[in-house]
Amino acid sequence: MSYMDVDLTNYTGVSEKRADSYNNRAAKAQQAAGTQTAEERKKAYEDMGIHAERFTVDISPDSQEFMAQVAERKAAQAAEQAKLEAENPWSPFDYRGDLSKNEPTQYLVFSKFLYDKGVFQDMGDEQAGKIEDMLRNITSGMDSIRGPLDAGRWDNSMSHEAAKLDLISSVNALNYFADTFVPEGVRDSFKGLIKEYENYNSKIVDNHKNGMDWYSESMKDIPAPDATGVSVDVRKAQERTKAYQQIGRVTHTDEEEKWLQEDYQALFEKLMKKEDSAKNTFDSLQKLLVNYASGGSKNNVVLDLLNANNAGSINRMFQYWSAMF
Repeated sequence: MSYMDVDLTNYTGVSEKRADSYNNRAAKAQQAAGTQTAEERKKAYEDMGIHAERFTVDISPDSQEFMAQVAERKAAQAAEQAKLEAENPWSPFDYRGDLSKNEPTQYLVFSKFLYDKGVFQDMGDEQAGKIEDMLRNITSGMDSIRGPLDAGRWDNSMSHEAAKLDLISSVNALNYFADTFVPEGVRDSFKGLIKEYENYNSKIVDNHKNGMDWYSESMKDIPAPDATGVSVDVRKAQERTKAYQQIGRVTHTDEEEKWLQEDYQALFEKLMKKEDSAKNTFDSLQKLLVNYASGGSKNNVVLDLLNANNAGSINRMFQYWSAMF
């Protein structure tokens, strides 16, 4: 089975093990519609005295030209659609369920795969639920930042830098999950799904920013406040504004970005080999993230802002890794 075979239409998760009746309803509706064959439709017309072979239609040159233009436009639209589909191929991770519920859904792709392969067959409900909970928690960060701007998202607390780390973290966690909990016979196919998960979410991460990211960038070109003879509270507000401006001005080269990714990966490899604890690993990851996002700043206000902005995301990653050990 490839990721293209994963259809979530009738799957609600192994924990519920409910069979959706959609297919049955669709079949009954089609049957009720009373479809007719071409011969049956022809006979029905003949019974009404209408004989198709007795009619001829002359199309004017203007009409022929119009129809040709319509055909050209349809061909152009089809070509454009094919181009868009080639650039943005369908992925099962596009599935978002009922958008009004703001629920994680990407884990269902992995859960459905395991369900179809019989991995849950000999498990009790409690064990199967724990396995599915791991998948839900590992992928929930990427679920939370999907959607156009703020309107389509149900959690905007994760910063751009935290989202980049979360993608690396979740991909490593899924691979560790595969090596630990997925039977060898289906493990390679499961890891193919992980690769598709990574490809799908990398585009989302590239475009994601939270409120602090947007605010810092919008403030970076504004003159820094420098009023004198002000109260302690006003002075602290000025320092925070300057800190946001400093964060907004930080830039990185492609080489620096590559080094950061390598540093992240090295820490996850040590964690997966159990050469370090999850707590130490995520303490180190947070320090790396904050140092990178601050441009190596030693300004305590800058560091405090960034630590506060990313602590929740770091803790969530720590929790799902801890659940697997």
